[in-house]
Amino acid sequence: MSSLIDWTASQISGLYAPQHTSGANAAQLTKTPLDLSAFAPDAEIHLNHTRVDLDKYREFVESQRAGATEVECKPEDLIETPVEEGNPEAGSIVAGKATLVRTYPFLLRAAPMQTSTVISFSAKILNKDSKPQIVQLFQTTADKPVQVNLQTPHSVDASAL
Repeated sequence: MSSLIDWTASQISGLYAPQHTSGANAAQLTKTPLDLSAFAPDAEIHLNHTRVDLDKYREFVESQRAGATEVECKPEDLIETPVEEGNPEAGSIVAGKATLVRTYPFLLRAAPMQTSTVISFSAKILNKDSKPQIVQLFQTTADKPVQVNLQTPHSVDASAL
């Protein structure tokens, strides 16, 4: 994988990291601030085909992070292509999808509750001051239910009782 693909995967994963982290004592929760430094201040962001500013995008991501105690981010099918062949100044496009599985502190059917979100994205990335910055992002998200595995009762032969 290219370093830009790795960088983008780590940025997506970092965006959706749990909002609170626990210390040595489970009662010690510290709020982790959302880091949007990977985005240019004037980044063009399209969320589910609606243009939003960076503040609206921040609100959306914060709402996705809320309450989760653990987030597993699985980037899939990431590709990189130059915007303009032979002109590295024009930047690159990194596209792909990521699946987020969020775990919450309460139980559902005797197991921690989980939700799953699939994110499909395409990001235009420019090197500004020798560090990559997202200048354009198209992101589509869809929530999918996480399968709840229920134990099937064992059949008992009534005549054996």
